[in-house]
This record gives sequence, structure tokens and C-alpha cells, in this order.
Amino acid sequence: MEFSNIILETSDRIATITLNRPAALNSLSAALLGELEAALTKVERDDEIDVLILTAAGEKGFCAGMDLRDFEAGKTDLTSTKRVLDKLEDFAKPTIGAITDGYCITGGLEFALSCDILVASDKAVFGDTHARINVSGGGATARMPRLIGLMQAKYLIFTSQFIDAHEAKRLGLVIEVFPSAELLEGARAMAGRMLKQNQPILRKMKELLNRNWRTDLYGAWCLEEAECRRGMEAQMASGFKMDEAVGQARSEAASKAQ
Repeated sequence: MEFSNIILETSDRIATITLNRPAALNSLSAALLGELEAALTKVERDDEIDVLILTAAGEKGFCAGMDLRDFEAGKTDLTSTKRVLDKLEDFAKPTIGAITDGYCITGGLEFALSCDILVASDKAVFGDTHARINVSGGGATARMPRLIGLMQAKYLIFTSQFIDAHEAKRLGLVIEVFPSAELLEGARAMAGRMLKQNQPILRKMKELLNRNWRTDLYGAWCLEEAECRRGMEAQMASGFKMDEAVGQARSEAASKAQ
């Protein structure tokens, strides 16, 4: 299908989806959400793609959140928005959010936090202003405390405090900060490291991580153990040599340490 609110590109087993409404700070309109949902489905079903990078066009903001005009006109609602955010969080393949210059705030921050890993431009700004508008509905009170701790999340939400990319990294909202011009290069380098892994195992690990952070510690441990047993049985039946895989990993680690 043709997209007008996003750009979808694929190269070297990596798909890149770019939010493309820079004049509206890439706010989540009904049209953009519909195209994004379709693009996610397309990429998830593409056997030639193993990692997804999500980024945005323009220099003023990654995403300012829900398009309030569409919301007031009844074109979007919390149910449809949450469906797309959940689809992104539970996307079968690893996702990297590359947060561009400018604002990643409120619903835009919730959107970004649906990605597995975030990297950011050194000119990015993060914040949550739901306390000025309405109770969040896209996961701010659910995802953020689990990532940066309850007190830090309360502080950011209670004060509508904006923070820069380096502070976001210190808190654990993002993994790495890059100069603006090197953001996508850095994201693709990170994706490249993911491509070197066993993709079925990587996807199963992602599924487990997502399921486990939604349950208690003991339940999470049991889920992990059960999946590990099933995976080992399947590997042994297929002739997989565990010692060879471990030896290769150790050899790679040793070469990087030199």
C-alpha cells in the first residue's frame, strides 16, 4: 500500500519506519496510526526483515503525542491508539526507537517507550505533560516506572519536567546518545549486532521478556525455565551443538577484549 504519513524503507534485513508529519511534530493522527499499523503488519510478516528501526522526520520533534484535532473530531480514540502501541511493544522482532531532534513528549514518549530499545539524538528533549491535560492512556504510568523507578517517574509526571537526552540516558529511558547527524548510523550499528544472533531464539527471548515483566518474579522464572527446556529439547533434536555455540560466543568476546 501507499503511505503518505510514514515512510517505510528496507535494507540489509533492517526495516526503517519514519513518521512523516514534521509540520505537525509527527503527532499521531488517525491516518498515521492506520498506516503505522499496516506497516508493522507488513514488516512482521516479511521473512527478509529481522530488526525494525522507528524514527521521525523533521528537526523539531520525534512525536508530540496524539493529534488533538483528530481526537476532538472523534477520528481517534484511546482504544485504537493503545492497539497500535501494544502491537509495537509485542512486535515479534526487535525494535529500536531512534529519537530525533526536538520533542518526544507525553503521548509521543509513551509511543517511544513501546519500542524495545531507545537511542537518541543529543538534541532530543523528553517529557510527560499529562498532568496538565488528562490522565495518561498510553502507558506512561505503567511503562515508565518499570524502566526508571517509581519515584523518578512520579517526579517527571508530577512536574511535567523536560529533560535532555543525556539526562534521559542517566535515568535509563534511553540506551545511547548520538550526535544528531550520527543517530541513524548508530541505530543501524546496534541493529547489526542484533542481526548476528540466532533470530528465532532472539524473538523467543523478547517474547519472554515482555511476558515476564507483566508478571511476578516467581511466575516469570517458571515461564523462562519452561521455554528454555522446550528450546533445548528442540535444539538437541535438530543436532544443535551447544558447546560450539558457547565456544563461538567466547571467542568473539575474547577478540573484542584484546
